[in-house]
Amino acid sequence: MKIVIVGCGWLGQQLAAVLSSTGYQVYASRRSAAALADLPPGVTGITLDLNQAVVTDAALNSIFHAAVVICAIAPGRQQPGNNYVQSLQRLNAVMQQAGSRALLHFSSSGIYQGLDGDADETAELQLQHPRVQLLAGGEQALQQFGCCITLRLAGLMGPGRHPGRFVAGKTLPDPDAPVNMLHSNDIVAAVQSILAQPAFSPAIYNLCCPEPVSRRIFYQQAAVLAGSEVEFALHTDTQRRVNPQRFIAQYGFHYRYQSACDALTD
Repeated sequence: MKIVIVGCGWLGQQLAAVLSSTGYQVYASRRSAAALADLPPGVTGITLDLNQAVVTDAALNSIFHAAVVICAIAPGRQQPGNNYVQSLQRLNAVMQQAGSRALLHFSSSGIYQGLDGDADETAELQLQHPRVQLLAGGEQALQQFGCCITLRLAGLMGPGRHPGRFVAGKTLPDPDAPVNMLHSNDIVAAVQSILAQPAFSPAIYNLCCPEPVSRRIFYQQAAVLAGSEVEFALHTDTQRRVNPQRFIAQYGFHYRYQSACDALTD
């Protein structure tokens, strides 16, 4: 099977390495040729800058033709020259023209901002929040492709990305609210589960460690392991918990890290 990972950054690199080592034909895109130098062994790099109008040619069409495309472009911040939604619209056009097979899109559970309680994939989005508008616009741009599987990822952790480092010396709100986190190893495993299926069907799934843990417990443990300190203040009634059960039920998926605390030492 041919895989094209678009936006091969921190997460895409890990995914590319595993998929290439397990026999997939993997292509990975970055915005400049210089950035392709450190791709994993066995991965073919391609230059694709979706912040600019894309001129498709026979070579690009050949790469994307019949491929399963994995969009790992991070939303980032909206700023001149970096229009997330427009970039995804351009990617959709590339796939449509080339005749790609299917699409996996890494979105974010940040799309549930403003909600309280159990947030599953049917939740009504609070589009008055700019971040929710951005993420929803990106999802809609790629869902126009047809066979699009959207994965709404909880907060990311993994190699070189330890939560204890990011909160060092900070005062965090909502200590009793559940933390919504996800290890990159479980994302890679979830993608492998999808790719192993004989056919793909469009759907939206949350990915998040399934066992609830409070922000206080999680970030205290994270700070200790990172040799840092964290404090808590401002308790609100916000208790948003990203519900991952749809993906678990659909794919019989078992998280390597049932609790976000389980992932802290890896």
